[in-house]
Amino acid sequence: MVQAADLLSQAGVPNPSRMLTPLLTAALDNALRLGDAGLTGPVARADADTVASHVAALREVSPEALRAYVALARLTADRALAAGILDPPAAQRLLDVLAGAPQ
Repeated sequence: MVQAADLLSQAGVPNPSRMLTPLLTAALDNALRLGDAGLTGPVARADADTVASHVAALREVSPEALRAYVALARLTADRALAAGILDPPAAQRLLDVLAGAPQ
């Protein structure tokens, strides 16, 4: 979370914690109440274009954060696939995008 706040600060967001707090609260609530059914975000939505734009932006500003993003996105895709949230072709498109990112 500190890295996310740092990246938001670098992007010019004046108060990153104000932006992150509701996202983190909702994510924690969803995870505790719904488990994998509460997965949200571009990976769970199979939005490969958004994931590709995230990868490109992180490649430019923070290779360290990119490695974490890719690892977490892969885990999310695997869980969403196993839970039936993603279908195999959608998961493959996401994994193809992530395969082009540094490990």
